[in-house]
Amino acid sequence: MRLRSVSKLELRRRLLAIGFEEERGKHHIFFYFRYKGQIVTYTKISHGGGKDIGQPLLSEIVRQLHLSREEFERLLKGDLSHGEYVEILKRRGIVS
Repeated sequence: MRLRSVSKLELRRRLLAIGFEEERGKHHIFFYFRYKGQIVTYTKISHGGGKDIGQPLLSEIVRQLHLSREEFERLLKGDLSHGEYVEILKRRGIVS
């Protein structure tokens, strides 16, 4: 299953909604997810390069977030909550 292109703005909004923190760098925007005070995962998107994120960068972001493609689609629809994301990370052994 191939992921559709995603706008940077949409991805940013969805990541912040489930609890990611944003840090702007010179060339990238970094998104960090903390659990019990520790950064457990992060991803980044470029400031430049157009408004949409396409393949293969999108596949890399999905991997960095520790999500399946179906779970990522739920995130983009706004159907994934902070608590559900933490449960996914627990099931995958990222957090305990």
